[in-house]
Amino acid sequence: MRVLWICGLPRAVQEEVFAGEDHGAQSAWSWVIAHLPPPKQVELHLACLWPGGSKRKIIEYKGTKIHLIPGPRRGRATLFFQRDTTYFRPLFEELKPGLIHGWGTEDSYGLVARRLAPFHHVIGIQGLINTYQKYLPKSYRTLFVKATERLTLKKARNIVAESQYSLNSAASLCPSAVKRVIEHPLRHQFLDSQPSEGTGRTVLFLGSIEERKGITDAISAFSQVAPEDWKLHVVGAGTPENEGRMNTFVRKRDIAARFRHSRKLDTPHLIKAMQKGSVFLLPSRIDTGPTALKEALTMGLWPVCYDNSGPGEYVRKYAFGSLAKDQDMPSLCQTLKGCLTGMPWKDLDKRTVLARRTRLDFSRERAWEQLIEFYQMIVSSAHDG
Repeated sequence: MRVLWICGLPRAVQEEVFAGEDHGAQSAWSWVIAHLPPPKQVELHLACLWPGGSKRKIIEYKGTKIHLIPGPRRGRATLFFQRDTTYFRPLFEELKPGLIHGWGTEDSYGLVARRLAPFHHVIGIQGLINTYQKYLPKSYRTLFVKATERLTLKKARNIVAESQYSLNSAASLCPSAVKRVIEHPLRHQFLDSQPSEGTGRTVLFLGSIEERKGITDAISAFSQVAPEDWKLHVVGAGTPENEGRMNTFVRKRDIAARFRHSRKLDTPHLIKAMQKGSVFLLPSRIDTGPTALKEALTMGLWPVCYDNSGPGEYVRKYAFGSLAKDQDMPSLCQTLKGCLTGMPWKDLDKRTVLARRTRLDFSRERAWEQLIEFYQMIVSSAHDG
């Protein structure tokens, strides 16, 4: 089966293959990397837009051909991405894939997949701008993307979502589509590594430094209830303004001696940070299926989150972690304090069950098994129709 994925260029590919040259990678796309290499029965191609690129490039990466597609450096959203299909069409006509999977609706990926293959397409949903909008900066781009997202989903025939919350949030926008929930896999390093032993007295926050991820609430709760021998390790980057505000807040809370900030950690060092921790604190405002939370669960960290969206779904699903009332600081403080005192993550039976389930649910093999089944159903249905 020849399959074409349309997505952004993963940052790891840019760093590993192009030695720091800018080829348009703007985010990690870690779940895309986690799918590689594909199974033998799948000939996988990735098409990644290259803003400002001069001519197409093709590279081989982990059993996959990645095609860098030149496009304009800016201004695509202001045209509601209406020209983007033309950038990808030559590759589509050359490859003649059996199916196109467009990853996401926040750019043109899903829209292009639907237009190139009206019957043989899948649109992958992570977070939806129409759901996140009140937590995003008010800008023309947000308005353009909201409109494009609705247009993309309105005529979608096949939808795959990373979590049940993600699927539910999109249901009203694509009422006639065939829908599936298929978990994104995690990178094999997390699935193969020894989990935390739960003895380290470190609380880990992993996410971008912005209010949607709850960085201020995390620091505030830790400063109020964490015993003096506990430390807070924040991993993530933000704008200079947001990071400056975070550092000022840490000083005002008088926890600088117990606070560590890592703007970025590669996978081996992130795993080591998780192995040294015991609690994963992520009081985000909204998250569909946060990769960081899934990684923390796999590594045996006890999540403490607000009871909303994806975090609430995953904590309940795996019966591992604690939920505070949504956006309620006193509840977050009380919940975190109870965890640091009671240390519920030391329950060996719970840890054993968690490790077994997460390493299966978040595996590359499980993801591909479900994707191939869905792909084959779509192709067969389209031929029958």
